[in-house]
Amino acid sequence: MTDRTPPKAPEGLSATGRRLWAAILADLPAEMELEARELVVLEAAARQADVVASLERAVKRDGVMVKGASGQRRLNGAVSEVRQGRIALARLLGDLDLPAEQTPQTAASKRARKAANTRWAEHARRAATRG
Repeated sequence: MTDRTPPKAPEGLSATGRRLWAAILADLPAEMELEARELVVLEAAARQADVVASLERAVKRDGVMVKGASGQRRLNGAVSEVRQGRIALARLLGDLDLPAEQTPQTAASKRARKAANTRWAEHARRAATRG
């Protein structure tokens, strides 16, 4: 077993980004290391996680609804930015070449995987009874 030191978190990350960086690297199987391209993606994901955390704090502080220019109540622009930021973060994490059990999955991909496994199990069962 090789004693490898995980890459140091990039400069300028806040606590959220550093936690994501450390968690992803800590969860890697012992024999796996991220390539340079994957480290760039991980850094982008960590920075995106920082942005999302900052926007979430803004929504918590200012509320979902804010006062518009004419005094009307309107949706806080940070709400849609948080949603977009979460989508971007999920895509970046999905771009990492992690083992299947490490890869973040959407509900749709989990359902698709379950359906595929069910189909293949049925196929294997039929093949076993024929042969």
